[in-house]
Amino acid sequence: MSAPGVGLYSIGLRGLGVPELLEWAAGQGVPFVHLRGGPRGCDLAAQSPDVLAQWRRAAGRWVPVTGVTADLDLADLFRLAALERARARDALERLAAAAAALGAGWVRLLGRTVPEGRLLEAMLGSQLPPARLPLLVEPHHPGWLAPEALDALKELLDRWPRLRLLADTAQLAAARPTAGGGADEALERILDFTRVLHLSDDGTAADTAGRDLVAGRARRRITDGQDLEVAVEWTGQPRTPQACLDRYREACHRWTQHADPPPHKP
Repeated sequence: MSAPGVGLYSIGLRGLGVPELLEWAAGQGVPFVHLRGGPRGCDLAAQSPDVLAQWRRAAGRWVPVTGVTADLDLADLFRLAALERARARDALERLAAAAAALGAGWVRLLGRTVPEGRLLEAMLGSQLPPARLPLLVEPHHPGWLAPEALDALKELLDRWPRLRLLADTAQLAAARPTAGGGADEALERILDFTRVLHLSDDGTAADTAGRDLVAGRARRRITDGQDLEVAVEWTGQPRTPQACLDRYREACHRWTQHADPPPHKP
């Protein structure tokens, strides 16, 4: 799944169409792009086959799109209301088909809801919906690092090998304090199932040490042979090409500082 180097998530730029974005990325030495693919991004599922073919050619000429992010939440696929559930699954199927047409290797789902109670029962009692590509869920709630949530997550991921995780350094850094004395173990459990890492920068420099800790743990795993694809996520302002490029280069520099992380203490 992984691509070499450090890529860029397209959420960090505004005002560029997909071919222009890919050409710009190639010109700046960015090796690959993660594309914001839902309606709040380039809305891949709404594009015609001709447009997708044009974008695929641009990716072949400039830089590949290795993954696509959806606006859908994992919980949307298991809503108790049948109509809502069907709509979410249809949206995922169409987005995954469009992402595959671009040559992407995965689709990311949000994880804003921790599976518990009736939601967890619904998940355990049904199947993960089919999709053209593997699915990555991005934990977006500090509750994911609670022991019971991690136990439920492991059970789900053991049952559904096509579902793995996309880890965001800012999200995990913010969640670590809620895990108390088990924060380090919880982080390692999350990283066990992580296939993509976003080096997240919102421009506030909030909890830089925590984000660096998460990045360092991930970097050590890459050194040890774990397959992890890494990209920069700039969500601050302005989201101009130059501002994004500056933040991308800064994040890449910080990432290289984790080349020789300190030994892990169990």
